[in-house]
Amino acid sequence: YNPGFHKLFDEIISNSVDESKRPNTSLNIIKVEIDKTKGTISVFDNGGIPVEMHKDTKMYVPQMIFGNLRSSSNYNDDEDRSWVGVNGLGSKISNIFSTSFIVETADGKKKFEMEWMENMKKHTKEKITSTSKHFTRITYTPELSRFGMKEISDDDIRIMEKRVYEIAGCNPKLTIFFQGKKIMINSFKDYCNMYLDENNPLIYIENKDWQVGVALSTTSNFQHVSYVNSVYTYDGGNHLNYILDQITPYLREKITKKYKTDILPGQIKNHIFLFVNSTIIRPSFSSQTKEKLISDVKNFGTSIELNEKFLSQIYKSEITNS
Repeated sequence: YNPGFHKLFDEIISNSVDESKRPNTSLNIIKVEIDKTKGTISVFDNGGIPVEMHKDTKMYVPQMIFGNLRSSSNYNDDEDRSWVGVNGLGSKISNIFSTSFIVETADGKKKFEMEWMENMKKHTKEKITSTSKHFTRITYTPELSRFGMKEISDDDIRIMEKRVYEIAGCNPKLTIFFQGKKIMINSFKDYCNMYLDENNPLIYIENKDWQVGVALSTTSNFQHVSYVNSVYTYDGGNHLNYILDQITPYLREKITKKYKTDILPGQIKNHIFLFVNSTIIRPSFSSQTKEKLISDVKNFGTSIELNEKFLSQIYKSEITNS
């Protein structure tokens, strides 16, 4: 698969997730539809963008957001934001790599509709109508040849489906549909257990900003499934180190005391399967694709203390025996 193609989808659906985290939002539904025959991907949410003229640019706000570079509302570094979009580039990049990019949005009074074509080079005139609805729908046709692709394959659809499951697991307050089917995940714990079987129970702890699960590694090497503000951090990062730095010293002390053998933190780590869903304020990543968190722990803005009960459960688990 081509990761660039999938990043386009991630940028669009992440906009909806980010919007659901803003204060006073009513957004709680996301629907994803993929038409393999037409080559189109649609992401709907029940939020809505203000359909009004921007006082400086003299263009409608939705046009500015999706069709003009460097026009984000996320630049304020003094804001304690827990969403991921920073530079406002993501959705515009999706537009640039598409042959058609249609924006429909309604704010309860007006509905805005516009289509961009030919990699954002051209667009139709905005269509404004009256409505009482609240929603945003992005329907785009990615230019597959730019990704060395001839079609949206079944594998591509499965990868997008996995991303939808991740978002459902990280955001249990959202109701999410994929191809018309509701995703039945009620918590991050439910999502973690999809990776495990009854012979490898999950040890779990959470607060409002952090959800942490620990199980025995199934590969004899460290495994992790981790997220920062709903973004899948494939390469991990400091949020994982923050959790491991609480687990490994505890286990090392207990094991050394009982078995009279000094064991290194890296040896302990190799037997752990770690699940982390974290909310980080103003997160910093190693790249635009956001696969690794590089924010310092002191700048997280949130925290979780792994208590004695949780750590003791890990020590008494199959991890120590292994």
